[in-house]
Amino acid sequence: MNHFTDAEIAALNQLEYKPDEPACFDPMRWALRWRDEEYPCGGDEYHHLLDLAVARSFIHQGKPREQWFAIAPTSYYMEVWDEALARAPNWPGFKRVELSDADRQYLLYEYARPDEHF
Repeated sequence: MNHFTDAEIAALNQLEYKPDEPACFDPMRWALRWRDEEYPCGGDEYHHLLDLAVARSFIHQGKPREQWFAIAPTSYYMEVWDEALARAPNWPGFKRVELSDADRQYLLYEYARPDEHF
C-alpha cells in the first residue's frame, strides 16, 4: 500500500541535508524534528511528514518495530517508514536515525521536562 503520492516522494528526495541544522522537540509527537526534512505542504502531505518523524522517534526511543504505535497495535508507522525508505532514500531524516551525542542529550532533556511545560 502506498501512503505517499509520487509528488510527495519527489519532494522528499529533493530536500537537502544540512548537518548543522538544529533539532527542535515536538511535544505533540514526542519527537525531534529538523527544518531541512520538511517542505512547504499542508493536509495529508504534512501529516505524512509528521508520521515519518513519529516513526523515527520510535527508533530514537529504542522501541522494537512491533511496538511502533501509540495506542493500539498497528503496522502503519512501519509501512510509512519502509515506503519512504524505499522510495525516498534521499530524505534527510534518514541521516538522523542515529543521534549525535548533543541531540541525544537534548532529547533526554526534553523527555524529562514536566508535562505542564508543554
